[in-house]
Amino acid sequence: MDNNILKHRWGPGSTIGIVGGRGEMGQFFERLFKKLGYRVLISDIGTKYSNRELIEMSDIVLFSVPLHKSVKIIEENVPYIKKSQLVMDVSSLKELQIKAMLKSPASVVGLHPMFGGKIKNTKGQTIVACPVRISKESWKYIKTRFELEGFRIVECTPAKHDKMMAIIQVLFHFSSMLKGRTLKELNIDIDETLLFTSPIYKLEISILGRMFAQNPWLYAAIFQLNPYTREIIESLEEGLTRFKILYNSQDMETFVKEFESVSNHLGEFCKQAYEDSSKLVEFSSTLCNNITYKKAANCK
Repeated sequence: MDNNILKHRWGPGSTIGIVGGRGEMGQFFERLFKKLGYRVLISDIGTKYSNRELIEMSDIVLFSVPLHKSVKIIEENVPYIKKSQLVMDVSSLKELQIKAMLKSPASVVGLHPMFGGKIKNTKGQTIVACPVRISKESWKYIKTRFELEGFRIVECTPAKHDKMMAIIQVLFHFSSMLKGRTLKELNIDIDETLLFTSPIYKLEISILGRMFAQNPWLYAAIFQLNPYTREIIESLEEGLTRFKILYNSQDMETFVKEFESVSNHLGEFCKQAYEDSSKLVEFSSTLCNNITYKKAANCK
């Protein structure tokens, strides 16, 4: 191994402490950093070390805790963090979490892995990074460690991150939430719909089922705590009102104009998306054909 790597204070051989190490993402980073040659300690409910003990023994501290508790947990542990340490988190939001970490004297980098903790292949997986207080040399070093494992690192400010997550997470998760709620309110039998289904519906209902199979507290926090959620809701309300008017007036020509306007905004992406999604639909149809809803919801 390169001697320069071994000499870095936050390189392999140093100790990383993961607060919340028993969670899915905490376990992922425990495996990753052990593979890279770090000494990894974890704290969580029922572990050997308390958060304070873990922090005091670590060169790097990584907060991997539930989103709705993240700011509180970070702030509770800030008094134990030293200037010589690197502090990171893997929360789905960044502005408030980073503000909390900056109350410490340590170097601070916010991370948001855009994948679940059960992935086995890191090649091409995206991590959004907010290196807010760290030397250029040290950040380049840390970033390179991730890139050598195949991760794609996207850098931005905490505010930019949260605004993008309002689109990527709030808008699309909220749309799924509304679809699921409508199915419940109309008392729709999902198994029955599959008798009439198309391959694209199977794919979409599988994604919907995948979301509702996960921890509701995560989605509640993503929706409720993002500072840009209100803007998304207001835009959706405006759009729903607009389409309600078009429906009531049976104005198909205006509907077509609205459709074409959105298509023009999305541009060439539409053609590429059509090609890419056609491949996914074909794969989904082959994988999920003639199986029950429960199995369909697990098709990935």
